[in-house]
Amino acid sequence: MTTQASEFDPKPIAPRPVLEGPLAALLEWQAMAEGAYSPNTLRAQKSDGAIFQAFCESRDEPYLPADPKTIRAFIDDCVKEGKKPATIKRYVATVARVHLAAGLLNPCSSEAVRLGLKKMGRETSARQGQAHPLGWKDIKEFIDGAGEGLRADRERAMLCVAYETLARRGELVALELGDVDFHPDGTGIALIRRGKTDAEGQGRSAYLSRETVKWLKIWLEHAGINEGTLFRRLIGRNQIGGPLNPGSIAPIFKRVAQWIGMPERYLKLVSGHSTRVGATQDLAALDIDLAAITQAGGWKSTRMPLQYAEKIHASKSGMARAAAEFGRDNLETK
Repeated sequence: MTTQASEFDPKPIAPRPVLEGPLAALLEWQAMAEGAYSPNTLRAQKSDGAIFQAFCESRDEPYLPADPKTIRAFIDDCVKEGKKPATIKRYVATVARVHLAAGLLNPCSSEAVRLGLKKMGRETSARQGQAHPLGWKDIKEFIDGAGEGLRADRERAMLCVAYETLARRGELVALELGDVDFHPDGTGIALIRRGKTDAEGQGRSAYLSRETVKWLKIWLEHAGINEGTLFRRLIGRNQIGGPLNPGSIAPIFKRVAQWIGMPERYLKLVSGHSTRVGATQDLAALDIDLAAITQAGGWKSTRMPLQYAEKIHASKSGMARAAAEFGRDNLETK
């Protein structure tokens, strides 16, 4: 007697293909990398890898392992598309990491790739665009003219805290009330728990002046914040929402710059890093030690603070001092 299968009978599970070789090693590495790298870093690596993979498939060439000449052609193609040198170098670094993670030789260490990057350096400018600074003069102008209301309260406190802590946008929105110590003398200390270059999460402490503490306390009181994140979304005029997203910092800073009448050519360059750049330039103008600036901003090297303060250093350079000494800057306008 033949038994007819019921539609409710479980269907056999199709066997999953067993991965072997470099791809299996790469997937194993990706699993181990979870938690070792930040989610943003892992997402960026996957995105970069997908871009390179698409390029290889468009040429019907393998991407794992990739031929050094393919990577050289990829570099040339990125240059033609107008991508920034820093972006192209990041792509190449991702390709190298993928090969090493898959247990393969690194094709990016070849002479073909090295010369491709050298050629790129001669054909393009490695100079990256920099956020326009929001220094203390700009912040003070906003503080004095912003008026009243929850939005003005939040922006005053946020600008002051961002400036004095040199916090990156992700660090700024992650600050919680428990990270701030208010001292009896009116000053305070903020603990920046985890930064871009602080993978272990050791954090760093930042000084808060009496003025910053004053505006921060006003915001917290008016917003009714007794715990959790310091800076929240505003719904309408009087309702407090959840924590801010890092992507919301740049639009807030742009509105501040627009409020104080910043020229349009500078306004479009304002970003979530503008207070960080402004604070660095203000410190450099006061001849604060470079090591102290580097520590205050949570940098691992002096490269970025030097870049941020480049214009300040130029105005105090040997040639600037010589111009003052020999009277070239003392000409009266007729």
